[in-house]
Amino acid sequence: MDDPFQEALARGGAGKQRIGAAAAALIPDGATVILDIGTTAHFVALALTAKDVTVLTASLPTFEHLRSTRQAELVLLGGQWSEQYQCLTGPQVSAALARQQADIAFLGCSGVSDTGRIRDNSFAQSDVKRAIRAASTTTYLLADEDKFPGKGSTSPFDVDLLDGIITDARALAPSLVERCFNHHTEIRTV
Repeated sequence: MDDPFQEALARGGAGKQRIGAAAAALIPDGATVILDIGTTAHFVALALTAKDVTVLTASLPTFEHLRSTRQAELVLLGGQWSEQYQCLTGPQVSAALARQQADIAFLGCSGVSDTGRIRDNSFAQSDVKRAIRAASTTTYLLADEDKFPGKGSTSPFDVDLLDGIITDARALAPSLVERCFNHHTEIRTV
């Protein structure tokens, strides 16, 4: 199981901040953006400076930050409340995403295996991640160095289906790098 949101945020560190800033820099003015739950995606919201953007999220901390700063038009994706992850989750979120179209999305994860499998600890969140990817033209995975290989018994998909990975990890498994190269999945190291 992943750490509760507030505990993970408290030890967020400079790496997650750099990842969030690099992701936010990819968001053009006027874009529709999906921000996944989790602390690394939350750092994207903290770094967001684009104007006239629409942000879809199921993360309450991300929603509250953007609401208070008036940085974006907001769509809160409803579902069942998760106190641990400070988000809304479940099939309602996936169903809402099926009716959306975003220009760019940023996903979190519990880990990335050396073979390229995205790892998560929640079946419900794996379904939501699949729905986010399906609703977005471009999808990046946000993964700090602790996520390689990370943990998680469920997988929404492999890196093959991503446009890129933004990470602060300096050394990735050669098999993962090769798989990303072969499937044109960009690796941005910050």
